[in-house]
Amino acid sequence: MSSSREINQEEQKNESSPPKRCIFNHEDMEHFKASQTKRDLLSFVSALGRSAMTSSYTFDRLNPLIGLSPGMASLYGSLHGIASHWLLELPPDETARARFGNPVFKTWHARLLERSRGIIESIMDCHVKYLPEVQENKKTWNIDVLKECCEAGQRAATSSFVADQSVLQRTDSTASGHQNRVIVELQAYFHHSFGHEIRLDYGTGHECSFYVFLYSLCKIGVFGNLSKTHAPSHDLMAPVALAITAQYLEVCRGIQTKYMLEPAGSHGVWGLDDYHCIPFYIGACEMQNDAYSDRDFTPSSIHNDNLLKSDDGLSMLYFQCIRYIKSLKKGVPFFESSPMLDDISNLHSWTKVSGGLLRLFEGEVLDKRPVVQHFVFGDIFKASWEPSQCEKEAPSSTFADTVLGVTSVAPWALKHSGEERHVPSTGNDLYSL
Repeated sequence: MSSSREINQEEQKNESSPPKRCIFNHEDMEHFKASQTKRDLLSFVSALGRSAMTSSYTFDRLNPLIGLSPGMASLYGSLHGIASHWLLELPPDETARARFGNPVFKTWHARLLERSRGIIESIMDCHVKYLPEVQENKKTWNIDVLKECCEAGQRAATSSFVADQSVLQRTDSTASGHQNRVIVELQAYFHHSFGHEIRLDYGTGHECSFYVFLYSLCKIGVFGNLSKTHAPSHDLMAPVALAITAQYLEVCRGIQTKYMLEPAGSHGVWGLDDYHCIPFYIGACEMQNDAYSDRDFTPSSIHNDNLLKSDDGLSMLYFQCIRYIKSLKKGVPFFESSPMLDDISNLHSWTKVSGGLLRLFEGEVLDKRPVVQHFVFGDIFKASWEPSQCEKEAPSSTFADTVLGVTSVAPWALKHSGEERHVPSTGNDLYSL
């Protein structure tokens, strides 16, 4: 009896273990580049772009919930709550003297760790509660349902209160163990999506972690695909590609500017953008949608500042990205501040732009070890190879005098206030290119 109990405890422990790093050297990197996991992630990002191109959906910034599934409406609400509340509640320290990285970002990120489980549980609650009501041929959910889920997600992000009993907690013990494992894995990807709390930086690796998070939600059916063995339709993916990406960018731009996060691994003016890559690709795909065939938008339209300030400039993702760059680099000619984007504007079609940007994402993000070596892998986003080494745990102390009994605590084991804290250590082939 006791040995059976020990086995069950060990299984439960394994089920809730967080994802781990699996890329440490050149050999691991080559395994990743040849893996089905990398192909699936690239195909997922490609599918997001194609959905923005071919779907009948068009993004309406005044009604951003339309087209989202209940679970994704909850995520939208959480991102909106983070963007609209956290920076106001955690303003940057104006006395900090640093070119990059305001120390208050550590507190912001600590709040992310604290509330991420509630955010993800809200997503899963809305998914479990409303998805069975949907028929296969139904493309959209009732707007009242989406608003309810959006408000639930916003509450999860803006309040430290955790409900005593969620939909997930009212299931049997076996299901709860499996769902807890899924939540722990999703938390890990979500934590890596908003910059590094120690280095105080943000880069395309963090952005890519957010799309790993979306990929994982898609794999478990949260996009609204009733059959988890098939990819969701373009009508289900397009709202995620455009509405969720736009709201994610609002969060990221807030922390990038207010906390002055350092661009991680940026190529400077010779790169596409100091922080982002995927939104440019999705935005270029959106330009090819038939709904905009009468607008006569071309890659060179980015030089029309009046267009960038218009409703189209405020709604369309590619124009949003260009407008943001110009707002940061005022007074500098665009061909000097962003020569790569300026070169792209000379292309004759959005097809060439989107194709080139997808290749850029693969070559400069997925195939670069300094970027993907920080990826973590679990049961949904899997590492199919045996890593060359185990991930090392950060020590909580560095030096100890066993004679005097004095211990020096490592800096990363301290809060900004000086108090000790715990620092957590960092399927099916659904898509085809």
